[in-house]
Amino acid sequence: MELQVSLGSKRINAYVLLALLALGLLFVVTVKDPVFIDYGVSFFYFLLLAASWNLLAGYAGQLSFAQMALALAGGYATAGISNSTGISPLISMVLAGFVTAGFGLVMGIVTLRFREIYLGLATYAFGGMFASWALAAGDITGGSRGMEVLPLFADGENLALYALWLALGLNVAFFAAQWALLASRWGFLAMAVRDREAVAQGLGVRTTFVKVTLFAFTAFWAGLAGGFYASYVSLVTPAMGSFTNMGLVMAMTVVGGMGTMLGPIFGTFIFRVIDYWTSGYGGEYTSLIFAALMLGAMLFARDGVIGLISRYGGRLMPKRGRWALDRPAEAPKPPVA
Repeated sequence: MELQVSLGSKRINAYVLLALLALGLLFVVTVKDPVFIDYGVSFFYFLLLAASWNLLAGYAGQLSFAQMALALAGGYATAGISNSTGISPLISMVLAGFVTAGFGLVMGIVTLRFREIYLGLATYAFGGMFASWALAAGDITGGSRGMEVLPLFADGENLALYALWLALGLNVAFFAAQWALLASRWGFLAMAVRDREAVAQGLGVRTTFVKVTLFAFTAFWAGLAGGFYASYVSLVTPAMGSFTNMGLVMAMTVVGGMGTMLGPIFGTFIFRVIDYWTSGYGGEYTSLIFAALMLGAMLFARDGVIGLISRYGGRLMPKRGRWALDRPAEAPKPPVA
């Protein structure tokens, strides 16, 4: 018996992603206002975190609450490498990505026995432990004051604009890597582990390898994102790894459409626009709207914005397969003896 998962068409997704890339390039080329540049940088930062978390939790079903803690680790690693060696943060943040990939590898191995909410709680414990350590180890991390990081570029006048271009490039690199991964046999295996782990294991799939590799892969991108943003603001503090930020990343993914390629893009855009519109009314209103949006998505649109578009706006997403809105076809059940 073979493990079968329907592929489905991916042409529509490719067109939409290319259109969104064109819009991103247009924004980066034309934007001049420092406020919009800053919002653009933060948009791409959160998008990278949301998209990498979506790959882990949405496509592979590995619920993790440690994504922001890994970003925090990436920020500290970037600061430590740059400050101690003097090398460019551009190189340091890539090295920091490999450091956090190692953390993800360890976390994946330690949490192998856990499933669903227990896995989430275990990763939450990992994240909480690291954030608490960062706060307590003031002689190393600077404690609540944080740790200074060398700026991304020597040209301070155009730092934000260069950072915007870099942020766009990092996201293009991630989505290209994710596309290639999901188009490979490994993508089939990851989703098979999510839907029918016992069946996949019985058919010879190395589920341990698949899950641990995915933890390391997504941890790399989380650390890279954290290192980038820490260098952009020239500071890393324990607040970066707060559970509030983790909840925001999860909400962006769920509202946009969890387990879809385009969901994190739409969700992150919606949340950043709301944050901009409500910035003059205080953070309380912003948090209230975010919470209401998240609750509304869970109650009335569990497939997120992508689900609503697919349902009412035509066939934007294929209906089956790895590129689809819905989960791919499950592995067939073994025949009853």
